[in-house]
Amino acid sequence: MKIFFGCPIQGHRTRGERSARYQEIIDTLVSEGCRVLSEHVTGKSTEEVAHMLEKSIGPLPPPGLQRIIYTRNKMIELLEGDIDGIIFEVSVPSTGTGVEIAHAYLRPRLGLKEVPILALYEKDFWPNNLSSMIKGLTPEVAPKFKLVEYTHSDELKKAIKIFVKNLVAKN
Repeated sequence: MKIFFGCPIQGHRTRGERSARYQEIIDTLVSEGCRVLSEHVTGKSTEEVAHMLEKSIGPLPPPGLQRIIYTRNKMIELLEGDIDGIIFEVSVPSTGTGVEIAHAYLRPRLGLKEVPILALYEKDFWPNNLSSMIKGLTPEVAPKFKLVEYTHSDELKKAIKIFVKNLVAKN
């Protein structure tokens, strides 16, 4: 199973603030037999993120606007590629992750196969709670989108395992 995993990496106090949580998600996916297309979100520094990106999307242009454009385009290519499912961790607000979520649930409008999407939100993590732009994704708007709120690791892992089990059952 090929999984796109997206989450905020720039909206934190430090680059690595949520990297352990993101690594936990990736480790759970891998333990369930999934291939995560890019693990760069676990990087604890800009340099580490760049190195990890190169492992998944190839050599990066030098730092600057061309690198930003290249990376954005490659992430969208992964989202619009041959994948089985998509997982987002949405506990921290992120414009970039929001753009990725829109690309994910709009895949059918782009003529692409609709795939299941799981959004994970750690209850009460963010002071203003979850964005209504995510909360408001109803089954009518995004039939394959599922939001799961969790409070601790066990709930997080359980939600991921159920998501993967359902993917396997459908393939």
